[in-house]
This record gives sequence, C-alpha cells and structure tokens, in this order.
Amino acid sequence: MSAGRDFVNQVIMEIENSILKPLEDIESSAEGILESLAEGMNIEKPKVVATINPTNECTEHVDKDQQCQMVMGKYFAEESIILINYRIDMNTLLHLFAHHVHAVEMGKAKYVRVRRLEELRLPWELRPTEIIAMYRTTQLVRILQPRAWRIYNEEIKPRIREIDEKFSAVRLTVNHLERQVEHVLSDKKPI
Repeated sequence: MSAGRDFVNQVIMEIENSILKPLEDIESSAEGILESLAEGMNIEKPKVVATINPTNECTEHVDKDQQCQMVMGKYFAEESIILINYRIDMNTLLHLFAHHVHAVEMGKAKYVRVRRLEELRLPWELRPTEIIAMYRTTQLVRILQPRAWRIYNEEIKPRIREIDEKFSAVRLTVNHLERQVEHVLSDKKPI
C-alpha cells in the first residue's frame, strides 16, 4: 500500500512542479505586465488565471448545439479576472486587459449587463465591446514599455515551452496510474 501511495504522491508532485508551478509563473509575469499599465492608468490591476484547458467564447446562455469559437482567454468583469490559456500571446493579453479597462470605466455591473446582451444577440466579432477592445489594444501596444516585452519573451515564453514539453509525460504517468486502478478493480470483481 505504501508503494502505491508513494507513486500517487510522486504523480501529484510531478503535476505541481511540471504544470501548476509554470502556470503560476505565467500568471505572475502576466500580472506584472498588466500592473504597470494599470498603475499608469490609475485603475485596479486584474487577477490573471492561467489554464491548460480550452476556452471558448460561448456563455451559459448559448444553445448547446451552437458552435463556439475557441479563444485564448476570457475576461470576467465581476471578479476582475483575466483567464488566459497558457499559450497566450501579448496581443491577447492586452486585448483582455482592454476589456478590463472598459469595464472599470463603464462600471462593472453595467459592463456585465451590456456584455451579456451582446453575447445573446451577436457573434463575437460584431460585439461592440469586442470592437472597443480591439481598438484599445492598439493604444495599449503603443504605450507598452520595452520591459513588458522582455517579461513576455524571457519569462512567459519559456514557461509555455516548459509546459508543452512536460505535459505529455505527466499525462502518460496519470494514464499509467489509471490503468493500474482499472486492473486492480477488474481483479476484485465478484464472479
């Protein structure tokens, strides 16, 4: 039993070190980039959450049969959270921050109401809040300090590569554990 528990602990440590730690590093670096922008605009900095999971532009109000466009991130105004796919690029990070700026200026509650109506009525590319975010992204790129690009290139990109390199190995280890569990269960079935 102890060997099995040790293997499980080893798998969990591998996930923490190979996936969760680099995700936290990406979050921290992305927040550092956004912090300097937020300070310059005198607004609160959003929290960044990085994920490996796919993200799409659909909401809970969308018909289950509707095709949902995959996106690299999403902004949640109520919580001031920017959810990013770990393979984020600078354009997307700034685009999501532009949504945050818009929500702060408009008022988060009003922004959420406007955004929900847009999501019910229009495809992603025709939503006014998206068009405003596209325009604001170009403005943000112009004021972005060279330090932000260094952070992206020297801190975020290496973590992306690290996760890409280790993700398959971690998944194989978990699959191996899953097969062991299935084997033990099949041996214990009553005849």
